[in-house]
This record gives sequence, structure tokens and C-alpha cells, in this order.
Amino acid sequence: MILYNILIFTFGFWNIFKKHKSLSPILGFSFMASFAFWVFSILNSSNRIDAKMLEGFIVLLGLSLLGFILISLSKNKIAQIGAVIMSVAGLNLYVTNPHSTINRDIKMDTKAELIIKLDHDRSSEVISELRNFSFIEGVNPLLKPKEAETTQIDDFHTVNINDAYDINLAISEITQLSGVDWIEPNEILKLEPIASTLKNEKTNFSNSVNDPMADTQWNMEALNMQDYYPLFEKSKYQPVKTAKLFILDSGVNPKHEDIGTNFQRHKSNDVNANESDENGHGTHCAGVASAISNNGKGIASMSPGNQWVTVSSVKVMNKFGYGTQASIVEGIIEAVDAGADVISMSLGGRSNQIKEEAYNEALQYAEDRNVIIIAAAGNNAGDASKIVPANSEIVITVTALDKSLNKAQFSNYITNTNYGIAAPGTSIPSPWKGGKYATLDGTSMAAPHVSGLVAVMKSLNPQLTTKQAFDILDKTGTNTKANHLTGRMINPTKAIRSMK
Repeated sequence: MILYNILIFTFGFWNIFKKHKSLSPILGFSFMASFAFWVFSILNSSNRIDAKMLEGFIVLLGLSLLGFILISLSKNKIAQIGAVIMSVAGLNLYVTNPHSTINRDIKMDTKAELIIKLDHDRSSEVISELRNFSFIEGVNPLLKPKEAETTQIDDFHTVNINDAYDINLAISEITQLSGVDWIEPNEILKLEPIASTLKNEKTNFSNSVNDPMADTQWNMEALNMQDYYPLFEKSKYQPVKTAKLFILDSGVNPKHEDIGTNFQRHKSNDVNANESDENGHGTHCAGVASAISNNGKGIASMSPGNQWVTVSSVKVMNKFGYGTQASIVEGIIEAVDAGADVISMSLGGRSNQIKEEAYNEALQYAEDRNVIIIAAAGNNAGDASKIVPANSEIVITVTALDKSLNKAQFSNYITNTNYGIAAPGTSIPSPWKGGKYATLDGTSMAAPHVSGLVAVMKSLNPQLTTKQAFDILDKTGTNTKANHLTGRMINPTKAIRSMK
């Protein structure tokens, strides 16, 4: 943000004083130096050109052009300087205050329509002022993390607006309060599993395990899992620790015959909710990642056993598949504080905002504690960089492949994400609600393949970071029919072998 301002100022003043013999070279050099430093800082942090970097270039170019035009139209130096200041002010408005209004088509939680961030030193005072507004029916903090002193999550609160009051008018009035740093809608998200219509053909993978549905698991054959399981029978591959994989979803049924002993309970405000799943989506994802393999029941998974990986649940979506931004943010905090090594998020939605401060703060809280987050790319057949949390720079984003290793028709592409990878995502059988099994399509099914594998990698190397995990997956991965859209498909055997 500071560099943006410097760039606009120096560019503008350089044009104003371009005929000045002394100032022009100094200002020109300052602009070029700050521009080079800005580009270097972005490349140094991401090692690639991504959507956010391109957005930055576009913003800089657009505002610089506006300033240049205004400067050129006026011969008055004061007016020219004013044009530069206006450009900088416009940039700050664009970056820091994206919600002068909210699209009425955005569906928000009727019990807590807004998420706001308060000035930490003034939060009590501001909350008192908020409660004095007649249209506000409640102000509540998000879940407080264990290490609150290291994050700003405890500065975020949900606000319940009276249903009869206009939401944009409410935002306008709340914005006027000094100490309100950010406002965003508490959007409602929905799980949208796709029932598979394709019939799976018998696979050779069934010769490797005794699970009865293995002969329909084309996904495991594509991942060469027949060579994966034998790796863990050799003494050179031993877990340094048991990795904790958390599924953030509609809950997980630990009583399912193919999950049972791989499930681990954790302390929670709502244990019963976490350990139930009336929707089925969360149980399906847990099964793909960590069903009990080779137990003569159901399917085989990415897990070689519960001495390597345990699976836990945080319920952030209800039985109808609905959840909110706030519930997911709180779910991330709960999982991190419960000791998660990997968090699997087969959920999300189209981003209706320039940025999501609460999400970003929660994801950063996880990243700072070396928790790797895997997110589904989304099923919109579009750009995953428009989907939250798949668009975060610190998560591994997963596209879905079909049996031909093409990008599945419904799958978003990962071209503009930071860590994009692929896994099978069509006709995937796995545990379902009511002790049953279901075969589904979706990036929701692709993501837990990666989550399960990364959890095993974390059991071998507990210090493994997100970037290190992605680099391994990418370097050892198998080319698809469209690498530029999907990233490489994970190759579990090669990934594990690379860690010896």
C-alpha cells in the first residue's frame, strides 16, 4: 500500500516537473527505483506472476494514467498537484474501503449480516456505540484463538442488523464510527455435490487391496496407488508423528464402518455437531482422504493407517449444506487450536468482495502455525481465483480431473492461483450419510485426495511448509492433458519417495 502511494506520487510529480532540470531526474529515478522495488518484492514473495500481481499493475497503470491525463489538462501547478493527490486518495479508497454499498443479490446470514473489524485499542468503546444504534440487534466477537496476541482475529465481530432496516444504510452509518476499520458481508455459502452419472469400470487396483469397492476406484488406479501402499510396509518409511487431518465441512460420521478407528475426537464447543453428518458431504470427503484401507469394507483411501494420519471434523455447514463466512473462519481457528497439521476445505464460494479480511486473518493464523490448508477450486467451470478460500495465496488449490486426465467440465481452472495442483474428481466412491456409500463428482472430491497425501507427508516431516509440500507435489506430479489449467496431477508414490 505504501509503495503504491509512492509510485503514484513520484509518477505524478515527475510529469508535473518534467521540464525542471534538477527535479525531473530525481523524481524520475525515484519512480523507477520504487517501481522496480515493488515488482521485486512481489516476485520475491511469490516467485510467479499471479492474479493479485496483475491486479496491482492494472490499478497502478489506471490511476497513473488518470493522474497523467488530469495533469496534462491543466497548466496550473496547484491543480496538477491536486490531481496527483486525488489519484492517491482514489487508490486508498479502492484498497481500504470496498463496501460503500453491498449488492442486494448477496445472501447474508439473517442472524449476523456483517463482519466488522474494530480498532483493537478502542473495541469496547466502539461496541458500546454500535449497540446504541436502534437497527443493531447484536454485536458478537468471532471465536477467540488461543494465541490471540499473535493475530487480529479477536478484533473481528459479527453484527446482526434488524431485518426491516436497509443493509446499505446500516453500513453507511456504521462506517461513520471512528474505530471501525473494515466491514464485509457475512455471506452464506452452499455445498453443491454433484451426483455422478457415469458407471465405473472394473480396475486393476482391486488386486492391491481387499476393499470390495476398490474395483470401482479408477481414481486410485490413476494415482498408481498399487505402488503406494507397499512403501509403508518397509522400515525406511516410518511416521515421525501421527498427523492430524481436519475436515471443515458438514461434519463427519465417525460411526461409519469405513472411518471409525481413523477418526479422532477433539475438544470443542459442539462435539456432537462435529461428530454427526446429516448432509453426507463431509463424511464423503473424510473417506476419500482417510477411510480405513484394506479392511475388507468399502473403499481404500490415501491413508496407510491411523498411526500415520487421524481424521477429525469441524462442522461449519449445516445439514442442508449451508454455512457462512463467519462459521468457516471460526472453524479454521478451532482446527488450528486443536492441533491440526492439515485442514481440508471442500467448500467455498464466488468472491463478491475485493478482499476478505476475516478469511485472510484466519488463514494467516493457520499458516503462521505451519498448518497446511487444502481448498477445492470450485465447480463453476471458471477461474478459481474468484473463489474463496481457493484464491488465497497461502492455500493449495485443487482442480478436478476426469478419467482421461482432462480438466473436468465443471472444474474451475487454477491458472491464476499461487499453488495449483490436480487430482481425480469424477465418479469418486466414498462413505456417505446413514452408513452408506455414494459416488460423486466435484472439486470437493479432488481436494481430499491431496489433503490425505499431504497429511502423510506431514507425518514424515512435521516441519513441512505449504510451499515445500506444493513444490514436492508439483515436481513429482504427472502431466495432465491441460497442465496450464489444472496443474499437475499428484503422484503419491513419487511424492513419498522424494521425502526419504
